[in-house]
Amino acid sequence: MAINHQVSAGQGGRQPVLDSYARLSRNQAGKLEKCETQHADNREVIERLGGVLGEEISDPKLSAWNPRVRRPGWERIMKRVAARACDGVVLWNTDRGWRRSPDLEDMFKVIEGFDSFTVASSHGRYDLSDYNDRYQLRQEVAHNQRNSDEASQRISRRFETLRKRGVPHHQGRTFGFPGLDRTVSKDNALDENGKDTRKQVPAELVERERAALRSGTDALLAEVTLIALHDEWKAAGLRTVTGKVFSPVQIREVLLRPRNAGLIEHDGEVVGHMPGEPIIDPIRFERLRAMFAGRTRGKQAGHSYVGSGIATCSLCRKSLSGRPHVGEYKDGQRRRQYACTKARGGCGKVAADMRMLDREIRGIVIARLSDKSHAAAIKAARARISDRLKQVQEALTKCNARLEAIAAKFGADKMTEAAYDKANEPAMKELARLEAERDELTGGNPEGPTEPLTRQEAAEKWDGAEVSEKRALLLDALGADALIVDPSTKAGFRTFDKDRVRVELRNHVSNRSKTN
Repeated sequence: MAINHQVSAGQGGRQPVLDSYARLSRNQAGKLEKCETQHADNREVIERLGGVLGEEISDPKLSAWNPRVRRPGWERIMKRVAARACDGVVLWNTDRGWRRSPDLEDMFKVIEGFDSFTVASSHGRYDLSDYNDRYQLRQEVAHNQRNSDEASQRISRRFETLRKRGVPHHQGRTFGFPGLDRTVSKDNALDENGKDTRKQVPAELVERERAALRSGTDALLAEVTLIALHDEWKAAGLRTVTGKVFSPVQIREVLLRPRNAGLIEHDGEVVGHMPGEPIIDPIRFERLRAMFAGRTRGKQAGHSYVGSGIATCSLCRKSLSGRPHVGEYKDGQRRRQYACTKARGGCGKVAADMRMLDREIRGIVIARLSDKSHAAAIKAARARISDRLKQVQEALTKCNARLEAIAAKFGADKMTEAAYDKANEPAMKELARLEAERDELTGGNPEGPTEPLTRQEAAEKWDGAEVSEKRALLLDALGADALIVDPSTKAGFRTFDKDRVRVELRNHVSNRSKTN
């Protein structure tokens, strides 16, 4: 139990500055304790202790025990403590701040060397400069953690029982299923007693969503792309349960939910079946899941974008990738662009319209493939590296054969998993090294042209090519050089500046001229 010390002054005879922290939760009676109520109680404690209020900081609806949940409000408290901007913190209850002992120890480390630091609640006060008070607070937080662990175990057992009975665990309404309307935030729908006032969604909407799940499954099994399905759902006005426009990735996730087929899975295994008729036939669902499981992860370069993975950001030297963009072209097609994205390690500062950049790429390819000096330079370069390239190609063939043999033995249970890893890892490293050397020798294009085309031949070849063929032509035209895209320098309504696109010679990095 905390010692109820009385405090009349802080260091140097001044009043101590005490921050107030609150986290939305329920009290022991099960009633909602709002942050405003907690702060009001905390202000009374601060006044009783003879302190002055520093800042009121809240974390609405955020757990104090889940280590994966960030609590910006509590992080703000810790920063103020480290900066000595306050002399203590007042909480409605200590479990609002700590339900895990390691978090409390973090606080002790921050205040190490402080002459005094106050932690107070409506139940009492701790002076963390006193080792007896630290001991008592450790006991209280350990008790909080025990209660959380006990509740977690009880909830886990209850969910396990429900799963076996065919009742899935989910947070609120999900697409294709009935439930409370989630387009309204629960926080905004609580009345003064903490009761949720939201209504059930109409049955017509649920049935419309179920029809979309069935037709979406059929479309993907018929090899309709996620992008096309996304455009179709958007045009039909289908939205997520929170009222937002679906992204292609979200559509994939929704269609791959086991619940659609009436399956309840836990840790990747089917542990139960939901009652009633499933939305999607389980056999078709498994076909869809197998189709996605068999795909290479990540976007396949060149499927829709000629320059994806080839065009390079001038600022960070990362490859640009293709992606959908806002708005539509005049022909009604969705706009697309090449962009340097932070998700792929780029700077995120360079982007260019796909059609405009593809137009410039076409001009570069035609100019280079019809340039006699360019073809002659490639021919001479091939001659210089032909012997070593031949050796590398032969080594690559042998390395791939060795990898196939290792995989075959493992597949036939003729070697253990440990032996497979031991044999496979060095072979994969050797393969990567050889492929890197091959790309270094050839500029990433071992089959480039050695004889020039006429401009008309180059144009006809480009205009009649598929996307994958255009990518090959672009690599032929670039050889070892790089296709660079500079950032836009214009503000407001933008027109595409063709001078942003240029070829940078590999051996003349400072060359800024664009090949015409």
